[in-house]
Amino acid sequence: MLNRRQVLQGMGAGALAAAVAAPLRAAAPATPDVLVIGAGCAGLTAAKELAAKGASVLVLEARDRIGGRAYTENRLGIAWDRGCSWLHAANVNPFVRFAQQNGIEVFPDRFARVVYERGKRLPDADVAGLRALRERIDRELAKAGSRGLDIPAEAAFTQETIADPWYPLAMDELTARNGVEPANYSALDAWQRAGDGGDFVVPRGLGTLVASYAKGVDVRLRTPVTRIRWGGRGVTAETGAGTVTARVAIVALPSAAIAEGSVVFAPHLPVGVLQAHHDLPLGLVEKVALRFKKNVFPAEASEFLRERREGGGSLAYLTRSFGSNVCIGYATGRTVRELEAAGEAATVERALDGLVAMLGGELRKQFDEGAATAWAADPYARGAISYCVPGRSGARALLAQPVGGRLVFAGEHTEPTAYGTLHGAHRSGIRAAAEAHRLLAQA
Repeated sequence: MLNRRQVLQGMGAGALAAAVAAPLRAAAPATPDVLVIGAGCAGLTAAKELAAKGASVLVLEARDRIGGRAYTENRLGIAWDRGCSWLHAANVNPFVRFAQQNGIEVFPDRFARVVYERGKRLPDADVAGLRALRERIDRELAKAGSRGLDIPAEAAFTQETIADPWYPLAMDELTARNGVEPANYSALDAWQRAGDGGDFVVPRGLGTLVASYAKGVDVRLRTPVTRIRWGGRGVTAETGAGTVTARVAIVALPSAAIAEGSVVFAPHLPVGVLQAHHDLPLGLVEKVALRFKKNVFPAEASEFLRERREGGGSLAYLTRSFGSNVCIGYATGRTVRELEAAGEAATVERALDGLVAMLGGELRKQFDEGAATAWAADPYARGAISYCVPGRSGARALLAQPVGGRLVFAGEHTEPTAYGTLHGAHRSGIRAAAEAHRLLAQA
C-alpha cells in the first residue's frame, strides 16, 4: 500500500485519485442530501464544504480519475501537468497555504522570458518595445473595462497599438490568457478578472496537489451522468450504473460540456441559463511535452522561450521543466485547431520544429520522446479556460444563482473575478456548497 510520502513524492493525479477515492465508494450514501456532478476542483471543494456542515454528499465523476482539468502524469519520467500549471494570485489563493502546510513544495514563477528572432536570442534591451506595448495594452483594456464597455478586447486597442511592430507577439500572449484571440472575448470580462500576488508553480504537479486536497471525499469514478431530472421533488441523476436521487444537485461540469449537451436536463434548463453556458465557451490551450537525452538548452535554469514571427502564431516553451531535460510547449487559440486536426505525432513534430527554429538543428538529434494533450477533443472538457463572448459579461454572475431550488452550478466559469483559475474553481465550490446547504434548510 502506498504511504503518504510515496504519494506526494511522485504520483500523478490519476493514480492518486484512485488511491484516495476507491476505498470510499462503499461508504457513499444511497440517497445523499446533495449530489455533486463532476470531481474537478469545484466539485471536490463543494463536497468537502458540505460534509463539514454535516450534509451527506456523493460525487459522480465520468473519468477514471479526479481533478478535471488539473491532471498530472508521469509518462515522460517526470511529473508534468497536462492541464492547469500555475497557482495564480498567490496572496489570496488558498492552495498556496495548503501546499505549504502539507509538505508540497511551491515556489514563485521567476522564469526568465526570452524572445528569439530568426534563430537569434534577442538581448533584453531589444525587447523593451514589447514590454512597453504590454503596458499600453493593459492600460487600454482597463480604460474600456472601467467604462463598462462589453466589447471585443481587441476593439479597445488604439490604432497606435495595433500598428506596433511587436503587436503580433503581444497578441500571442493575449491569446494565451483566455485560449482565444482577443477579438473574440469581452474586454469588460477580462478587466473584471482580478489578481492579488504573483504566480506560483508546483514541481510535483498541480494535479497532484488537487488530488491530495481531495482526500476523504466520496467519489464514484467512471460514472458519467447522462440525464438530470429535476422537475419534481429532489433531483435524480441517470447513469450507466443506475440512478441516484438527492435533495439538491451541484453541477460542477465545464460550461462547454453543458452547452454541447453532454448532460440532458429534464425539464430543459431555463433559456437564460442555457444561453449563459453558450456565452462562456472554453478557449483552447494545449501542451506538448518534449524529452531530450541531455540538456540541449542555452541555460541550466528554466526559461520561457518564444519566437517573434511576422504573423504571430508561435508556441511558447518552458525549458528544463523543474531541472529535467523535458521542455513543455504551449499552443493556444486557432493554432490549437491546426494541431488537433494533425494528431499527436504531428503536433509533437510541429513543436519540435519551433524549438529547432530558435535553437538550431543539433537539438533534433537529442530528441527522445514527446506527448501532446487534446483538451479540445476531451468529451468531458471541450477546452481549457472559459472566456466570455463580447456583450455577455453578465453570464458568469447569472450561473452563480440556483435554479428551481434544486440545481446549483459551480466551476471556474461562474467566477467573474477569478475565472480560468484553480482558486476560482475553489471559490465557486464554496459558494455552491453554501447555496446547496441553504436549499436543504428550506426544503
